[in-house]
Amino acid sequence: MPTPPKPLPNITNLDRSYWQAAKRHELHLQKCLDCSNVRYPASPVCGRCGSNRYEWSKMSGRGEIASWVVFHRCYFPSFAGDIPYNVAMIELEEGPMVISNIVGIDNRFLFRGMRVEVVFDDVTEEITIPRFCIAKEEPVHAL
Repeated sequence: MPTPPKPLPNITNLDRSYWQAAKRHELHLQKCLDCSNVRYPASPVCGRCGSNRYEWSKMSGRGEIASWVVFHRCYFPSFAGDIPYNVAMIELEEGPMVISNIVGIDNRFLFRGMRVEVVFDDVTEEITIPRFCIAKEEPVHAL
């Protein structure tokens, strides 16, 4: 039996700019025009000051692992070929926490505070998903 396709994001008017930037291999997040708070996920109002004024700003794409979990059990058939895979909270240099995956490293070597940088996974012609890899300046040591 063929593996079912992985779910894709449901793009809305609120987050369309995020996905358009990802397609260009850029990470853009909302930045409040009144208090400069950078927020994720997209929101119609700023969680800090309540303003509805914002712009989409390009982020550095750099940050560090704040937390992660490694899935060893297959909950969805479309992810069977990825087991084990991680889901990580990345604290961006600009402040917000984003949820993504760390790619290109064995899950055993992940650690809190590990420096990472964004990479882009063109999963379809329309959808590109930001993921993260170990930053070039981060030394990776075997345990």
